Amino acid sequence: MSDARLAILSKVRQAQIRAYIPEAKSGLPARLAYPALDPGALRFRLLEEFALLGVEAFVEASEADVRRRLSGLIDGKSVLSWDPDHLPYGAGDCLTGAKTVFGSDSRDEQGQAEIGLTGCENAIAETGTLAVTSGPGRPRAASLMPITHVVLIRASDILLGMGEYFRKTRETADRGNVPLPYVVFITGPSRTADIELSLTLGVHGPGRVIAILGP
Repeated sequence: MSDARLAILSKVRQAQIRAYIPEAKSGLPARLAYPALDPGALRFRLLEEFALLGVEAFVEASEADVRRRLSGLIDGKSVLSWDPDHLPYGAGDCLTGAKTVFGSDSRDEQGQAEIGLTGCENAIAETGTLAVTSGPGRPRAASLMPITHVVLIRASDILLGMGEYFRKTRETADRGNVPLPYVVFITGPSRTADIELSLTLGVHGPGRVIAILGP
């Protein structure tokens, strides 16, 4: 090793020994607080992000309007759905007469579905991200396997940022003394680009995402 290199390393070691890291100022918040936005502003921001991501979004004024919109989207299509009691707005009623399979059906039957139908735990307005939890009656495949994913979003489930989501989820888990749920974060349709930047939709998940926002 050259003398010059040894000299440089010696200076680095001496600087580390003398390094001083000041204490943080007292009174600083443990975390930055998210600004409080009214529900209308949250929905507007979410819709802006959906438009940028290529998510088709419909805003409905009533639960009946949500069901009518959903019925029009799934009419004549095969559907892989969450169990009806896990769908908001009484949307399970729309599945009557439709060719519907659930998580309890075989993988072959699930794989034939054209549309996946789910609710979501929360929608993140800052990024247009859907937090979709899975569990009994809420098959993960419904949001990942069919080429089209239809998601139902309650107005009260729209949050501003991801930090807010994690904080809420941790507090809920701690209160109930239960493990954190398995969650899939979905930000727009599935996108894949090759080395030449040729964009393809729907390779690793749905190529079309449709959001129905209710009251």
